[in-house]
Order: sequence, then C-alpha cells, then structure tokens
Amino acid sequence: MDERRRVAAVVVAAGTGTRAAGLDGLPKQYRAIAGRAVLAHTVAAFLDHPAVDRVLVVIHPDHADLYAAALADLAASARLAPPVVGGATRQASVRAGLEALRHEAPDLVLVHDAARPFLSAAVIDRTIAALAASDGALVGLGIVDTLKRAD
Repeated sequence: MDERRRVAAVVVAAGTGTRAAGLDGLPKQYRAIAGRAVLAHTVAAFLDHPAVDRVLVVIHPDHADLYAAALADLAASARLAPPVVGGATRQASVRAGLEALRHEAPDLVLVHDAARPFLSAAVIDRTIAALAASDGALVGLGIVDTLKRAD
C-alpha cells in the first residue's frame, strides 16, 4: 500500500514589483483584488487544497509588515510556515524556500509565483499527478483573456 506523498508549496513573493509600479507604490503581490491581497489569494489556493501539507512564502527582507497584513486572515493555519527571506534573484529566492523546507523533507515541492493568484485546484491536481510520472513538471496555460482598464 502506497503512503500519500507529502506536498509542500513554495510561494515566491520576494520581488519588488518595479515593472508593475502603480500609484500606491505596492509590489503587485500586495495589491488588492476583490478586497484581498494578491498574495493572500495565491496562498489560499494552496491552503484550500487537501493534498498540500505545507505552504511557505519567500518574501523580500523589507516586506515583513506587508506580508503580515496581507496574510492576517490566514496566519492561524498550522499548514502555513513562517515566511523566509528571499535573495536578489528569483533563483536565490526559490533556493531559500527549498532550504527552509529541508528539515521537513516533503516528497514533492510545488513552486509558484505569488503574483499569479488564480491558481485552480485542478492545476494543482494535474501538477501533483505529473510528478508521479517524472522528476519535474512545468505548468503551462494558454492565455485566453486580456484585461484592460480605461479611465
């Protein structure tokens, strides 16, 4: 009988969002969509999934207060690990997340960008299933919509 694999998610949120600078000055992962930070939507997608055992967010060293405010309603979850500080590059930030999970030794690690909040349970399911057949998997989704805002 196979035991269920332990799955962790590393959500990379260490960027400063300079390419998406807005009037509010917030990095995109902390901007609100439907009254909730983008990061909170992203983290909730993993916390709501029954196959995900642990969620760890990698943040910028200057964003601890933004992180705490954005995830205040999720902070009580035992499955949400304390955030870790990322590096100067996305690669360094992913590495920091992986190293922080080392002592937990999950069987699978899903890595996701914090600024991609509309992650479905079906995509998580398909990714976990793909990892049963190979050592790595990359999710690719077609772009079907364009969002524009006009004043």
